[in-house]
Amino acid sequence: MKYIYKQTGVILILCILAATGKSQEPQSFHRNFIGISVTELFFSDFRLNYERRLTPSHGIKVELAYKPVRKNFTDATNIDLGQDATGWCYRNTDRCYYAAIGYRYYFNPNKTIYISPEMFYKNMSADKVVYSYGLGGDGAMLTNVYEIRSMNANIGGFNLLIGKRMRIKFSESFHMGFDAFTGLSMRFKDIHTTIYGSTTITHYHDEAPIPWPVPITDNPLETKTNQTQVFAQLGICFFTSWK
Repeated sequence: MKYIYKQTGVILILCILAATGKSQEPQSFHRNFIGISVTELFFSDFRLNYERRLTPSHGIKVELAYKPVRKNFTDATNIDLGQDATGWCYRNTDRCYYAAIGYRYYFNPNKTIYISPEMFYKNMSADKVVYSYGLGGDGAMLTNVYEIRSMNANIGGFNLLIGKRMRIKFSESFHMGFDAFTGLSMRFKDIHTTIYGSTTITHYHDEAPIPWPVPITDNPLETKTNQTQVFAQLGICFFTSWK
């Protein structure tokens, strides 16, 4: 929470500077920016964004993303998950769609530092993956629960980002570079989960993972939950721009 408060303080200070500082509108500027998120590529999340600069200080950004299922992570019993398993299975086995629209205000004289409020929608789904979490252990032994689950989550929310654009000029009409940003995100989640079966396994911590069978029931358990989350985020995008 301390980290989130610090991020909020930085954003508020920059907002004050943006409101009180004097800007200089350049005579010539690039209107079109297209980029891809470098940080999301590590999770096989292909996130593209396009920004249309209306004036040197004001722009509209649209972002779309798709993440396919990573088949090599569909069986969590082949990974030594230990006691920290809860988020790993969904993050690597779900299919994800993402869309966002935002406004950007550039407030420094060179028009490279911006503040950006955004709205987004995200859908995540996972079909009959193995989900695992730890119940505890005594040092040498661990007890884990393995479940066969399907999950569908509808997520909406808001981002408030502060970023810095660093560019390399190849010519006056064509630039490339990186866009680094950080900020706060608020998410509202509606999650539907179906559990088809589960089993509890106790094993040695250093024991090689083996594919334990998970029995399937004829009466799966369905649950619906709603969550509200606030957290800090950061990322880097690679972009190209032209007039």
